[in-house]
Amino acid sequence: MVADNQVQMLVLPEINLVGLCVTSPFKGHLPERVEDMKQEFHRRKDEIRNVIHPERYVSPSFTSEVLFTYLICMEVASLSDVPEGMLGFTIPPHRYAKVKSKGDPYQDIHDYLKANNKQSNKRALALEIYHFENPAWPDEAEVCIPLLA
Repeated sequence: MVADNQVQMLVLPEINLVGLCVTSPFKGHLPERVEDMKQEFHRRKDEIRNVIHPERYVSPSFTSEVLFTYLICMEVASLSDVPEGMLGFTIPPHRYAKVKSKGDPYQDIHDYLKANNKQSNKRALALEIYHFENPAWPDEAEVCIPLLA
């Protein structure tokens, strides 16, 4: 078992996801928009078919200098049946740095990358993996940041 705050390197295969998303500006961000989207996801998650890991959900995210997009999704075997109003997409295989931390997992990973002369891939999606039974942030989330080759 890996200790909390210990960064691991791993390769994740292609991942098919179905879920909801919200895009918001950094300036004037309204956190309740993300919470509303999360509540809608929890109401509608049983509409998602072909789920691979029913015990967990995945929250990809990406940022630019002015906007961020946050998603909440289920991993699925195929994108053949995406419910109306949801988004289905495929994340290609990537190398990731992963950590589960009681502090700031993003900072833990970025500190590790800097100390080991590695860089994140800012064009790829970061992933947060939560278990429905205990989705506490940050203690119970696994955070995966994609790496440059």
